[in-house]
Amino acid sequence: MWHLGAHVRRCWHRRAHDIIGSHASAPPPEATDLTARWLVALSTLLAIAGVGTWLMTRTRADTLPPAIAIDDPVADLSRSLEHASVVTSAPGDPVRIGEVRPGNRLAGEGERPSLILPPPARLRFALDVPPGGVLRFGVGVEGDGHHDRQRSGVRFALALDGREIWSRTMNPARTRQDRRWFDERIDLATAAGRRAEIELVTEAERPGRPLAGVPGWGDVRLVRETRQPRQASSAERPNVIVLLVDTLRADRLGCYGASPSPSPNLDALAAGGLLFAQAIAQSSWTLPSVSTLFSGLYPRSHGAIGDDGDGDDQAAWGYLAGDVVTWAELASRAGITTVGVSANPLVSRGTNLAQGFETFAELPWDPKTRRWRSAADVNRRFLDWLAPNRAHRFVAWLQYMEPHDPYTPPPAVRPPPPPGMRADLSAGCVLDVSRKLDARTGPPLPPDQIAYLRALYDGEIRSWDGELPALLGGLERLGVRDSTVIVVIADHGEEFQEHGLLLHRAHLYDELLHVPLVIAGPGIHPGRRTDQVQGIDLFPTLAQLLGFASPPDLPGRSVLADGPERPAFCETDGLANNGTRVDLVAMRRPGWKLILAPASQSTELYDLGADPGEHAPLPADAGEGPALRRTLDDFVRTAPPAPVHTGRDPALLEKLRALGYAN
Repeated sequence: MWHLGAHVRRCWHRRAHDIIGSHASAPPPEATDLTARWLVALSTLLAIAGVGTWLMTRTRADTLPPAIAIDDPVADLSRSLEHASVVTSAPGDPVRIGEVRPGNRLAGEGERPSLILPPPARLRFALDVPPGGVLRFGVGVEGDGHHDRQRSGVRFALALDGREIWSRTMNPARTRQDRRWFDERIDLATAAGRRAEIELVTEAERPGRPLAGVPGWGDVRLVRETRQPRQASSAERPNVIVLLVDTLRADRLGCYGASPSPSPNLDALAAGGLLFAQAIAQSSWTLPSVSTLFSGLYPRSHGAIGDDGDGDDQAAWGYLAGDVVTWAELASRAGITTVGVSANPLVSRGTNLAQGFETFAELPWDPKTRRWRSAADVNRRFLDWLAPNRAHRFVAWLQYMEPHDPYTPPPAVRPPPPPGMRADLSAGCVLDVSRKLDARTGPPLPPDQIAYLRALYDGEIRSWDGELPALLGGLERLGVRDSTVIVVIADHGEEFQEHGLLLHRAHLYDELLHVPLVIAGPGIHPGRRTDQVQGIDLFPTLAQLLGFASPPDLPGRSVLADGPERPAFCETDGLANNGTRVDLVAMRRPGWKLILAPASQSTELYDLGADPGEHAPLPADAGEGPALRRTLDDFVRTAPPAPVHTGRDPALLEKLRALGYAN
């Protein structure tokens, strides 16, 4: 309707010009004025109607059915192909297994394992369909990105026992809207409990013309679907929203002692909630840390820890194994609606970190402006989803990219750069200088430039914090503020040359591991806790808040329950921004920390009580050093291994480059 309205407006304006220009004498001025006013009024009405139609369409698209669909895998048809399954194949362009990328990788439209069927082609599978059997798949056409109306689209069709039951035609050369995956669900209820023939078919929309691209059926899976009624929201059964603020150091927040505070709104939330003074991340970069937050496992046990050393930047290490259980999966099985909105491309369907979420929106990085999507964008997308679904009990994950580099706060909070500063640093782009520091090919930045970068970083915090009232106000407006627990946490911190480097990932010092944790909402008693908690504790904490059982073998525990002091084990692949790699593992307990480089067996021991900045390493046998080393060695030896990886993210290298993790 919006496009129709714009088209009608253009036609009316053109027609008015033709009528006026075709007469020898012009109409009276008052007639022209009335006509113009009438056209403006008509255009305005059409625009309003178009926006209203778009909003109603968006609302309908976000409105969820009354039950949650739970899928259990039965058969994966896109990972292998038997010759006998090929009924028809195009001469010279055979049916095959491969990958198809119909659109923007960073927008979630990248490669998927696919059955590639250049038309005309037909595949036939004999499947034992269980009760609740459903076929799930995506269809996409990988084109060259050019607009060409002469190219033929591709018609996809699916037949059950010889009868066509679904079809879709796509042409990415004709319309940008077709440069994406279209995910489909086909109910096989009529074939339940017996063997059925499934046929996948592709045909040229206009035979004889060049095709718009390579067609693929992506991630074709037979699943057993069960339905779980959705829980209703109430103050006694609260919702939970996890606000993950990427790269946020605890010590830069007012509620953790920073003055002046860049976070007055978070400070106010913390004052009415429960603040944890010693929250420790399990890693110093996003992929392993967030995987821990989702799974409750240490990085070496979930496997998404870092480059496995085989030189393949698209290897399985960037993918959370399908056998890893996430809290989103268990929440869904308990009837709790799950939703995620992520501005970080590593937290996505491609890396499988979205596993278990019923709804997951990915807001891509803009490579032209070199900007992440803002907190306002994340909040708006979530509140748009919440409006038609607020009656359901939900758990939400919102991942923000302030204050991740590049540091680009709004002009109002951006200070002037010091004289003589490089243009890229003045703009908040730190990566190139960081690589030179990593490689020791550049001098450290002087104090005034470090202070400027810190001010930009604080400005990013202030920018995120300034959007928090809009989120909380949206919850209030939708009537769920009093029935929603808010959890604020970070995946890791940031370095500002405290130990010679910038950014994150390469080290395991506290400026990278000490993160905020604030919980506020119904049933949460305000206070300040000084015991050490860690990333592995989020899963059991959410399980307690939401009322489902967490797996008994998880190493963490709910932070809302009392228990004995425990050490935190942290690790990173130690990959610096210049590509140098030194694997690190650390053990931290209140008062002491031991960092170990396993390859060289070198250690750094710190008395955090006397040396909180970790600048004076002690001999390995000093103080609690020997006891920490024994405990750390036991952890390395006995931690459960990661499951076998079942997939990979082909877009991983592009995502790592956007985040500054790869050259």
